[in-house]
Amino acid sequence: MSAPLDRVLVIGGGTMATGIAARLAATGIETVVLVRRREAIAPTRDEIARRVEQLVASVRPVTVLVDHAPGPFALAVESIAEDAAAKRAVLARAETLVADDGILATNTSSLRLADLAEDLTRPELFAGWHWFNPAELVPLVEVTGGPRTAPDTLERLATLSWAIGKEPITLRRDHAGFVANRLQYALLREAYALVEEGVCGAEDVDRAVVAGLGARWAAIGPFASMDAAGLDVHEAVTEQLFPQLSRSIEVPALLRETRRGGANGMKSGRGLLGGYPPESAQDIVARRDAVLALLAGTGRKVTE
Repeated sequence: MSAPLDRVLVIGGGTMATGIAARLAATGIETVVLVRRREAIAPTRDEIARRVEQLVASVRPVTVLVDHAPGPFALAVESIAEDAAAKRAVLARAETLVADDGILATNTSSLRLADLAEDLTRPELFAGWHWFNPAELVPLVEVTGGPRTAPDTLERLATLSWAIGKEPITLRRDHAGFVANRLQYALLREAYALVEEGVCGAEDVDRAVVAGLGARWAAIGPFASMDAAGLDVHEAVTEQLFPQLSRSIEVPALLRETRRGGANGMKSGRGLLGGYPPESAQDIVARRDAVLALLAGTGRKVTE
């Protein structure tokens, strides 16, 4: 019988890693975070604490270490930048820190697990555990295996996901981009096309999703929505619209031009929707988190 996943190592100090650590810690799991730079210890610890406080009143503090973490861990989660070579190196090292039956997981959002497992000695205990930003609030996680991942590994990760208040979907096979990102980028491709063709503005696209599709899909998903609408109507609209949807495989011109102008989103003060003064960006993020907390049934302090 496999040991419980009650001591977890999170590797990385970025937005996703701190959110993952906060969620794990908020549910009482002993959590250790490993960062690369000593000067990152304090800000990483503070950010995790801030996120945890949005979820629960008090928990055991998260330990943040640099360069080395004393094992063994029941689970190690890699959450660094989407660089295959860097991830392979980190995963190979992390594998030495987990128990003999411990799970090694990656939070990759787009890379194939088969490519990341090349240097591992126990690929049967390696899996994808993909979270969504903000990780402590978005319920969905995607669980996926590589060619040699054992079914029990996926079952254990899915069970842990439910236990910490997540809603996992387990993919039937390793697939680039998994499920949610493929859905998201299919919508984004059409969104860029509508703007670039002059049909509407970027603000109109956001409004269409927030006030329309997003609101409806937060209650029931796309397939349930079509069943509710009637499959006769759905088939007729599909026949008319599918041939007219964008099939572009190029990076959208709007995105290229915005990036060339030095914009990098809210973190740089400018993005696809124009300028973001610091207070404006903070208000948008706070509103997002408040809605997500409400939908997830959490939010101890987010809305205060």
